[in-house]
Amino acid sequence: MKSFDVTVEPAASPRLAAAAALFHAMAAALPWIARVPPVIAALLSLLAIAGFAWTVSRLPGRHAGLAALRLDARGCRIRLRGGSEWHRAGLTSRSRVFAALLVIDLRSGGRRHGWLLARECLPEAAFRRLKARVGLDARICALSHARRGFRPPNHDLAN
Repeated sequence: MKSFDVTVEPAASPRLAAAAALFHAMAAALPWIARVPPVIAALLSLLAIAGFAWTVSRLPGRHAGLAALRLDARGCRIRLRGGSEWHRAGLTSRSRVFAALLVIDLRSGGRRHGWLLARECLPEAAFRRLKARVGLDARICALSHARRGFRPPNHDLAN
């Protein structure tokens, strides 16, 4: 799989951050627009705001805990923000590939890390290689779950 080897340090995407902010603002306002009882609306709005904090931690930039990702013949490795050493990691089956968006979910040392990457965060060639590698690894991971009899809840929708 040498053709899919890639090392990425994505740039921040103001457009992706703005889209995430808009999405979560709409999610926070929707219970009030739908005239849900105030207590429930307040709880749902707080949940949307907490979700925004989690989403921002997954966007590339200075605020993210993940600084770099390397996928090559030695496997998957990550470098955390503020560190210089590479840690072994593994892509999980929760990683998703879309036309202009990658949702990368990684497990390393008992912790989960991830990125939400738009096409504009990476050079075009790196985005294509990462997209191909993540898509392939996610399918392999899903197949290994299927062989053990596990079917994820969205299995029928994904195929």
